[in-house]
Amino acid sequence: MINFFIFILMQINLELIIRECEKKWESINTYICVYESYQRKGEEEDKRKYFVEFKKPLWIRLKVLEGKDKGSEVLYNPEKNLVRGRKGGMLKGIVLTLSPEDKRVISLRGFRIYHAGIGEIYRRIFEYYKRGYPSKILGEFKENGFEGYKIEFEVKEPSEFFGCAREVFWIRNDFIPYKCEQWDQKGEYVLYSCFLEVNLNVKIEEERFKL
Repeated sequence: MINFFIFILMQINLELIIRECEKKWESINTYICVYESYQRKGEEEDKRKYFVEFKKPLWIRLKVLEGKDKGSEVLYNPEKNLVRGRKGGMLKGIVLTLSPEDKRVISLRGFRIYHAGIGEIYRRIFEYYKRGYPSKILGEFKENGFEGYKIEFEVKEPSEFFGCAREVFWIRNDFIPYKCEQWDQKGEYVLYSCFLEVNLNVKIEEERFKL
């Protein structure tokens, strides 16, 4: 009986977290942040740090701060469903227009440009919950001055989510995603994302969404 009441309490708490995350995402029109990313596929690994500028519905501009292609920039235009991108350094003046399905702008695990940032984290949380995937609250966390809760989902259709079979989201007490971690069907750790220096509803000049 005690275990039953603990289960009910956890479900209520998880529902509350989801509901507050929905409110938070609805309140966000623009944001900027620093985004740390690690992905692994087989023996290949990719670790980078980006500066992200976002405007709803899905305008995203990324600049690689650290890692492969440092200095490169890409912009996703949701109105035309196109990516504009350029390398850093001496090739900065050459701007390419690409499909978001072009392998040159797809990540190691298959993510597109528009999957970068906290909006995609919210999307997966809401989708997992909507599908009724097994979930639980793992407990609280304290890291880098942030506090909140870790929630876990068992992903029943990994093929629809880039091979992810289990995902843990670190949600801050203000219901902004702080971190996510993924494991594949073999139980191998394959993805890590962390969002730092998040500033919401900031003014971003329209020129920033041109490249």
